[in-house]
Amino acid sequence: MSENKELTKIERELVLQYLMDDNVPLTVTLEKKPEQNDVEMVDEKIPVPEKENRIPASAVFPVAIPSEQIKVLNQGIILLKNPARTVLPFLGKLVKVQFYFNHLGLYFITTMKECSQGLAIVIPSSIKRIPEVFSKSDYDFSGTISYKAENSVVEIDCVPMKGYRIFSTPKWSEIPEENQHEAKSLLEKFVQEVKSGQANPIGNGIQLLSIVRYLSEKNIFPQEPVEGRVKPFFIIFADDKRIVLACAENSENLDYELKYNLSLFFTLSENRLLKRTVQVECSIEKIYENENSKNIKCFSLKYENLKEEDSRFLYERITGKILGE
Repeated sequence: MSENKELTKIERELVLQYLMDDNVPLTVTLEKKPEQNDVEMVDEKIPVPEKENRIPASAVFPVAIPSEQIKVLNQGIILLKNPARTVLPFLGKLVKVQFYFNHLGLYFITTMKECSQGLAIVIPSSIKRIPEVFSKSDYDFSGTISYKAENSVVEIDCVPMKGYRIFSTPKWSEIPEENQHEAKSLLEKFVQEVKSGQANPIGNGIQLLSIVRYLSEKNIFPQEPVEGRVKPFFIIFADDKRIVLACAENSENLDYELKYNLSLFFTLSENRLLKRTVQVECSIEKIYENENSKNIKCFSLKYENLKEEDSRFLYERITGKILGE
């Protein structure tokens, strides 16, 4: 199966047979804002709520449907048996359906409909492979973090988190409004930990805005093209004193006891030929978590023994100011 390409007819038949023989869990994501004037059904039409009663697209999060709630018919129709209430907002709307076939991520776009047996998803002729999302070559700024483990060295890629402006001061307004209440509670908790002496000093604390934004976000990770593969760390904040790495499921874990070697790679020209690498040892000053989202963490790492010229470069790169002015 070629990456980013539609499956051939033979490949599609194999996938359909696989789905019928072995029901697999699905992930359903809203593909289009729910602004239709009517909702299409298999047998009839049903009315759509008035505009003020519709669920906004931002509130319809991806939903995982377990295999025991799925039945695939020979006609290429997926029936959802006793679907959870979280699935109902997708009714009549264009959705992306994702699943794994022999550990390879596949998806198709269709409309969720209603029939006499419940909710139904018609598998279209076009099924595609989930494309690669993260590649260090796509970024002007990336990194790696490494540490020694027994007889080997573990190295993990670090890439900027999409939607986070690494080289500017984080702002409260960048946190989605629907997440601000939870983010505010987390921010107050982390600040209080420092004031009470439960946590070490954290400088001016501006990095906390990026941290609480990340920890309060929901379903921010796309389905992987290969099931179970280790994810990179995501850079959500960096300055000349520290870097904050965020992680999700299938990411490596970091702990307080180890020293880490951090390499930061900067592309300095449009043709990508002029580059600079900053290498520094660092250690964890704080691990941040949200008890309501147990699969995600943020690691704040403080630089140690950063060279003066590298400190100047990071300061000027991130602030846009000349050091000393």
